[in-house]
Amino acid sequence: MGTRPFHEIAHAAKEKWTPEVKEFADRFGTELDEQVQKQVELGTQLASARAAAHLTQEQLAILSNIGQSEISRIERGLGNPTRDTLIRITTAMGAELTIAPSKHLENV
Repeated sequence: MGTRPFHEIAHAAKEKWTPEVKEFADRFGTELDEQVQKQVELGTQLASARAAAHLTQEQLAILSNIGQSEISRIERGLGNPTRDTLIRITTAMGAELTIAPSKHLENV
């Protein structure tokens, strides 16, 4: 018996999903996409702040006592930093961690 690519197997399995399961998967996928986008935005903001502070990832790692690989993951939107990690990174850059309302909430 030959092997089939994963996408074919997954597609065949999805064909058997009930409408409720399809709705749940769509909703979950949308929520996951939103969370990933927020992580990417945070990483982009941190990378911009680091560049503005004229620091390399290696220099920031030394100043913050956080591994360079972790800083790289966070900047690429792949990490999920704790509050303490964010504070250590921003403090090491001479910056401040600020929480602001989302743009879509500003007009409410």
